[in-house]
Amino acid sequence: MAEGAVEVDDDTDHRRPVRRAARLLFRGVSGEPVNAATFSRTWATAREAVGLPARWGIPGLRHYYATVLIHAGASVKTVQLSLGHSTPTVMLNTYVHEWPDVLDRTRLLIDGALGQHGTAAMPAVSRA
Repeated sequence: MAEGAVEVDDDTDHRRPVRRAARLLFRGVSGEPVNAATFSRTWATAREAVGLPARWGIPGLRHYYATVLIHAGASVKTVQLSLGHSTPTVMLNTYVHEWPDVLDRTRLLIDGALGQHGTAAMPAVSRA
């Protein structure tokens, strides 16, 4: 097992739960796992310091992380792997709304590909 990894129960797919090695996101000073109570106190202090509402917990932090990746240009596959989703579809079912400009980008790509031969809005028509 890699340094800093611990054994965890992965029930991402409830039909086939597995035990696997995972790296800890939060560790104590000596590298030990942080228990839930310690993390909750630390998180509450940090959250209050930056003015986040009390309802904003780990799911909100996870959603923020995914949203930052998406808006920074990360690929669907990168976001899926970063979040540990089993497939890109699972990730897209939650985060597809974070790609609001995707249609604009596809239009620009087509416009660029067609160049002087037409635009995405009005393809060139052969008069032959």
